[in-house]
Amino acid sequence: MARRKRREGQKLERVLGVPALFSTAYGNVGSSIYYALGVVAAAALGLTPLVFVITGLLFMTTAWSYAEATAAMPEAGGSASFARRAFNEFVRVAIGWGQMLVYTATIAISALFVPHYLAVFWPVLKAWPYNTIGGAATILLLVGINVVGIKEAARLNVILAVLDLVTQILIMLISLVLLFDAKVLLSQIHWGIAPTGQHFLYGIAIGTVAYTGIETVSNMAEEAARPGRDVPRSINLVILVVLVVYIGMPLAALSVMRVGAN
Repeated sequence: MARRKRREGQKLERVLGVPALFSTAYGNVGSSIYYALGVVAAAALGLTPLVFVITGLLFMTTAWSYAEATAAMPEAGGSASFARRAFNEFVRVAIGWGQMLVYTATIAISALFVPHYLAVFWPVLKAWPYNTIGGAATILLLVGINVVGIKEAARLNVILAVLDLVTQILIMLISLVLLFDAKVLLSQIHWGIAPTGQHFLYGIAIGTVAYTGIETVSNMAEEAARPGRDVPRSINLVILVVLVVYIGMPLAALSVMRVGAN
């Protein structure tokens, strides 16, 4: 009884609405486009847009599963909490550790790409050790923001998500309106040759990594103001926006920069 009361007294404050939940999840999922597009294109070549359509469909089914489960069990922990309810503590711990490994990998990859993008302004950031120092500084900055408080982090997430989304939509619109050419796009597709079947499947496997992060909404369910309503809405919004970006950006990119068969 004492343990139950203690657990109830440790409830998180429900302060997050749809904008905060959406922006946090979009930051995790949407940020992958900055490194995933080039990596997938290196394998899938002219079929890169198709790869993101296929992986996007897989992402939709996963996201809707999270939405349904989180609305029914609005607890912090996401899939680890679902596993505890469905199976036992051992499975919960295993899934929790798996999530931690995924987060560690995606944080490291994303942080490492930040200095490479900033190297356009400061070329020294391309080389070691400055790229590593820049990535570590990025992680420390984000940790500091989250330590300050969930409300402050949520506000920053909303601002950054809006700026990022507006920028990417402008890039897509300008590229698709002024430079899109279906003939150019189709001329880069050589079925079974460039890419080969193996490289196409490899591109799909890599593409699934680009959609990781939707479980962030489930992890924050205990901080959602109205989880039964806000979580499904925010997840559906993430699905819509991410699919538009992940399909539109490859179409725009391949219209501007042709791939080479190799």
